[in-house]
Amino acid sequence: MVLIGSFALDSLAQDAVPIHYSVEFKGQPVATQTVLIANTEGRILLTTSFEAELPVFTALQSYSEKLSATFRPDGTVERFYSMRHDGPPTEVRGELQEDGRLQIIRSDVHGITTNSIERSDYDFNSLALYGTDPVDFLPTNHIARVLSVAEGTVQNIAIQTISESETFERQHLVSLHLVWTEGIHTSHSWHPERFSHLPRRYIRQTENGEFTFTLQR
Repeated sequence: MVLIGSFALDSLAQDAVPIHYSVEFKGQPVATQTVLIANTEGRILLTTSFEAELPVFTALQSYSEKLSATFRPDGTVERFYSMRHDGPPTEVRGELQEDGRLQIIRSDVHGITTNSIERSDYDFNSLALYGTDPVDFLPTNHIARVLSVAEGTVQNIAIQTISESETFERQHLVSLHLVWTEGIHTSHSWHPERFSHLPRRYIRQTENGEFTFTLQR
């Protein structure tokens, strides 16, 4: 099994073509996000990363994130890794145990904590939106229980699906528009079938503000 992160990102890079997204914050381009997707031994290996200087009033705040996950086609997460610098660094690691539970270790300014999550507690993980047909992961009859790779927790998210069509590069582009609502935050993603269901655009709203990711072609 190829691991990601300590998870051997170099090995993953050899097997996958990088996909790039421009990242905008408060209407200004601040970074380029790199996404790598690979299939190894029947597993999906995925990693994303970017770093930026975010304008906060008259100052700049350094922000960076690296998120990686290895998961099976049925959505079971075997391992994941998250490193974020938003002020103090936060590191979260997950590893599937023999009893079927996902053990999660979180390190931040408050110390180190360990907990575990049953497979039945989540429907899919937060990186599944990259390169996966939403029909394959969206639940049909309840609020989605999403394993956040960044946080290492399960979050209840209401997801609305809208079929849309637009003209893009003189082509008729049919997209599935997903509206993700988590508490007071609402995010959006657009998944054209012609782009192998990669989100062509993704608007992520968090407590830091609103980031817009646009696929570069």
